Amino acid sequence: MKEIKLSNHLLLGSATAATQIEGGDKYSNWYEWSLKGKIDRGESSIVAADHYNRYVEDIDLMKSMNHEIYRMSIEWSRIEPKEGQWSQEGIDHYVSEIKMLLNNGIKPLVTLHHFSHPQWFEAMGQWKNKKSVFYFIRFADKVVDELGRYVNEYCTINEPNVFVNDSFMDGKYPPGDKDNTIGYFKASKHMIQAHIKAYDLIHSKRKAMGYDDTKVGIALHIAYMEAKKNTFINRLGRNLYDYSFHTMFLNGMVEGRLTFPLGLFNSSNKTYCDFMGINYYSRHLVHQNLNPASLFGEVRVEENLHDSEVNDLGWEIYPEGLYHILKDNYEKYGLPIYITENGIPDTLDKKRAKFIYDHLSVIQNLIDDGIDVQRYYHWSLMDNLEWNDGYGPRFGLVEINYETLERKVRDSGHFYAEICKSKYISKHLIHQYLGGETSGNI
Repeated sequence: MKEIKLSNHLLLGSATAATQIEGGDKYSNWYEWSLKGKIDRGESSIVAADHYNRYVEDIDLMKSMNHEIYRMSIEWSRIEPKEGQWSQEGIDHYVSEIKMLLNNGIKPLVTLHHFSHPQWFEAMGQWKNKKSVFYFIRFADKVVDELGRYVNEYCTINEPNVFVNDSFMDGKYPPGDKDNTIGYFKASKHMIQAHIKAYDLIHSKRKAMGYDDTKVGIALHIAYMEAKKNTFINRLGRNLYDYSFHTMFLNGMVEGRLTFPLGLFNSSNKTYCDFMGINYYSRHLVHQNLNPASLFGEVRVEENLHDSEVNDLGWEIYPEGLYHILKDNYEKYGLPIYITENGIPDTLDKKRAKFIYDHLSVIQNLIDDGIDVQRYYHWSLMDNLEWNDGYGPRFGLVEINYETLERKVRDSGHFYAEICKSKYISKHLIHQYLGGETSGNI
């Protein structure tokens, strides 16, 4: 293994989402989902890591781990628990949390929708309902009113492609629909429209406040997609998957264009992202089939992989894919890149340090090749509710004991803390945490 000197301008930190770590919120659609027994092992979002009550302790941990940046989400149901009713307690909580981050030298990136929303929004059909755009913009307006003087960077919506797939095609997320193609495309259209309107709103409001440093973007899950075989049908399936899962959302949320089958609306000639937020985890290997309903393809993991090549959820560990997707998207859009999520479920903490090393190595190679990668947010700061998979998958740099809620920094968390401090992966760090041979710099 080689030593790595990271670029000084690359900011390092971690990411979380409110529902996954906060606990205590009974107005969220995920609390209702847990009451229906839809989370593995009958688990619930009601306790999570109790971050809502322990954020002071958790920010102290971030500071001790030398994190420069932190991506967090605002829980909509804490701000607007009932339709049209604002909670001052919820607003004051997030103001306090964000002020503490800033006072500790940690820059927040605030996500407005990260897979969860109020139950009243769910009951009205959530993003399938065309009124969803109005309600989301009203929420965004309120958040910027209250937080705009403290926060200049926003992700409007996290992984809309994963959200609509798991909500309307795979049945994993509320409302649990399966093979609801109409729901998939309706919700996609409204989420894109909501992002476009929120982009303009946030810029306009903060400009009126006297600020000119506003940055608004998205966090899109982008997998490295490859066809298993070099056949016409397999390439077709791969391309259809890529379009419906990636390109359709990039067209809408970056370029402001609703493309088939969402519509043929062409916006003004401008870009609706100030940065490209990319969540990267794995490669999607598309195997061919002859079923047009499944887009002539099926995503499966490569067969016969060694244990070191897969994570606890069975996803392939494929750092080289990160190089290709970041290079391709930078060449197409020319936007600064924030890696808004990248991480691994690894209960035994045997693979995470190498995962971090391998992906940071790719990032430095990209920077050396002229790709403007500015941020790396590791997923996740702490163990959390992995949505329908419950508390089993362990993504955290910090281990959570769910019986006592005690926090403990894992060895990989200490490894990453040293990297955040020095921007240098030295021979000493490699020997201490990876046990590998070293050879020069890259």
